[in-house]
Amino acid sequence: MKILIALATYNRPITTDLCLKNLQSVRDDQTKLVIYDDDSGAYSSEYLSEFADEVVRFAMRGGIEKSRARAFRDFLNKYTDCDLLYLTDNDAIHDPSFVDLLRGIFNGQQQHGNEVYPVGLFNSVFHQSRLMAENEQFFLYETCPGISMCYTREMVKLIVDYLDKEPAAETAYGWDMIWPKTLNRPFLVPKNSYVEHFARDRFEAGMHSNNSGISPDALLDFERDRAMNPTDYLVEARPFVIKAILGI
Repeated sequence: MKILIALATYNRPITTDLCLKNLQSVRDDQTKLVIYDDDSGAYSSEYLSEFADEVVRFAMRGGIEKSRARAFRDFLNKYTDCDLLYLTDNDAIHDPSFVDLLRGIFNGQQQHGNEVYPVGLFNSVFHQSRLMAENEQFFLYETCPGISMCYTREMVKLIVDYLDKEPAAETAYGWDMIWPKTLNRPFLVPKNSYVEHFARDRFEAGMHSNNSGISPDALLDFERDRAMNPTDYLVEARPFVIKAILGI
């Protein structure tokens, strides 16, 4: 299975650099990385191009919804050789095994003839309210954090059809809670997190953080949306990433 990784970026130069260097470990001829940049002022298109197969840079800021909608449509109409669309953000660090895991999960679902669910690779305490069911290996979530979502071509088409019929949804807040519900199926999420979410840069607070800079409360920002059951790789990487972000 060929995977299109659609990475949304907007400023956050420190986390962006860490994220891009991390993703280098998974790029091969069966993995395409396309960056959708929301008119960042913190770095150039040339810098982003060093890491990606292609960079789509918007002429003016349009928000994450615009970036995601473009990625869905590009996957459907432009990157027709790709089988899976994986969405993530520039404040994420991935376990290098995540692309092989995605292929294994989707292949397993198809081989068993069951209904195929979209897949996420990030668990956090913050999102436990969306939990519907579980077994020994997986959770089923009503929907999934936008920092880690993976879809088949059939799923992407259903979402694009919805956006074409409901254009207001394309700019509405909470795309990751609203758009996937059009599929009428939950997300399959392994009980180990293969993604860690850092939510902020040194001087840029984010949706899941309250501070910027290196105040005494800075470390609290990394706890609110912290991964549950992260892999050993992510456990080892976490303190180094936080030190790089805070410069301590």
